[in-house]
Amino acid sequence: MAEDQPQPPPSFGQPGGDLQPPGPTAPIPGDQSVPPPPAFAASGPPPEALAGFWQRLVAAFLDWLLVGILAAAIGALFGVDTTSPAPVQGEGFDVRFDWAGPYILVELAYFTYFHATSAGQSIGNKIMGIRVLDADTGRSLPYVRAFVRALMSNISALPCFLGYFWMLWDPRKRTWHDMVADSLAVRSSVYPPGEFGRPAH
Repeated sequence: MAEDQPQPPPSFGQPGGDLQPPGPTAPIPGDQSVPPPPAFAASGPPPEALAGFWQRLVAAFLDWLLVGILAAAIGALFGVDTTSPAPVQGEGFDVRFDWAGPYILVELAYFTYFHATSAGQSIGNKIMGIRVLDADTGRSLPYVRAFVRALMSNISALPCFLGYFWMLWDPRKRTWHDMVADSLAVRSSVYPPGEFGRPAH
């Protein structure tokens, strides 16, 4: 009698088969890659995707409060009194300037860094669901333009905050510093951000 020939094992899907389909590939440890955020359409973001005045006002207030706290801490560290600076006095006026140095330096560093990240969000922006992006591409601002925007925001505030109120009349809701830096403030619910605080460049 001929010897029984060995039979090949059942393949996946046949009766008695015990092979399992390959599972999903496990993520590589430490892989923090984030897909790039969606870019604007050729016509730009729709009006409903632009951040509104009150939304931006609250975000700005939160950022200014945080920058003020950081500036006061740094001023105290270097011996600059930011709470009761020595006034510049003259006939009929009393102007105080000492607080401005630490505040403006911290403000420039703060907004330059955060608005050049992959998320395009400061802390106030993140809380209020806003992103600051390139008006043409919908990508993050480079550091130079983020710095110019932060610097121009101080000029926007000089004439009774006229540069900030300008967004109420501009069709794309741009402030003066948005125009100079060619940026737009959009809702993060429409354009989801990348990883918060991660440099984009």
